[in-house]
Amino acid sequence: MARQERKPLAVALAMALLLGLCRGDVVQFIFGDSLSDVGNNNYLTKSLARAATPWYGIDFGRGMPNGRFCNGRTVADIVGDKMGLPRPPAFLDPSLDADTIFKNGVNYASGGGGILNETSSLFIQRFSLYKQIELFQGTQAYMREKIGKAAADKFFSEGYYVVAIGANDFINNYLLPVYSDSWTYNGDTFVKYMVNTLEAQLKLLHSLGARRLTFFGLGPMGCIPLQRYLTSSGGCQDSTNKLAKSFNTQAGAVIERLSSSLPNATFRFGEAFDYFQDVIDRPYMYGFNNSKAPCCTLGRIRPTLTCTPLSTLCKDRSKYVFWDEYHPTDKANELIALETLRKLNITIVNNGTSS
Repeated sequence: MARQERKPLAVALAMALLLGLCRGDVVQFIFGDSLSDVGNNNYLTKSLARAATPWYGIDFGRGMPNGRFCNGRTVADIVGDKMGLPRPPAFLDPSLDADTIFKNGVNYASGGGGILNETSSLFIQRFSLYKQIELFQGTQAYMREKIGKAAADKFFSEGYYVVAIGANDFINNYLLPVYSDSWTYNGDTFVKYMVNTLEAQLKLLHSLGARRLTFFGLGPMGCIPLQRYLTSSGGCQDSTNKLAKSFNTQAGAVIERLSSSLPNATFRFGEAFDYFQDVIDRPYMYGFNNSKAPCCTLGRIRPTLTCTPLSTLCKDRSKYVFWDEYHPTDKANELIALETLRKLNITIVNNGTSS
């Protein structure tokens, strides 16, 4: 009986898939870290990197924590919204099923995730990029079982892939002496190690069907509040920013090379480093009045690595560039997303600002 019920479902999904692709419907598959996580880590109960408590999500939907490490939307949320694409749910969302995947795609991003498997091991639980790709392979097998191999392969080849990852490999690996990578490599060799690993991962995604892929480069991570706090002057850490720029240069070159060498690949590199640096340097020009401290703090106790129910919030969240010690606010994310779209020359089809 179960087999008889499954067959009509498979036929219905396959027909819907073919009709959707004829109309041009596309879904996203997102891979990344806390800048793109929409709830996966909230289901990793032993993880030390979770956005499961107030005041996370205060400006999103009903104002409750939803797994986003922000007061509102992520950059990936906003980019997808502006392109008219549906928001993919977290891979670990219990409601995820074949119909949801078909209509919305999947988000595999995980707070603390890195290009390297060893990154953020102190957080206990997180999905590295290799693990996220492994989970994606599981999604492919699941969809092939539901709608058949040919229809599933077409579905995945038509998808839009976003990879936004790399900051944790510095912040929660190379720059912390508790990790062996910090004394095994110097800055140049570590960046090369990261970029070589990333190249292998992107080739793997291509072999699994990814044809349209955008990799988001790193921002001025030496200017996040945590990095500022660790300096005697309270200024940005130039050495950290130089690592981010070096990574962006080399990763961008890899993306360009893969796009021209892999069959039917359109791989693009999106970044807003200089733009975001200007926002931080001249916040008043962009409507902010604070680009140094986080909006969510525990009084004078710093650094507090996450926003907690005991934290106090700034009076006007739209005036702060950073939400917590690591992550930008919703307003800052919107500016970053719009600049990234502009540099990629992607047409905005939806000007709405829904949360």
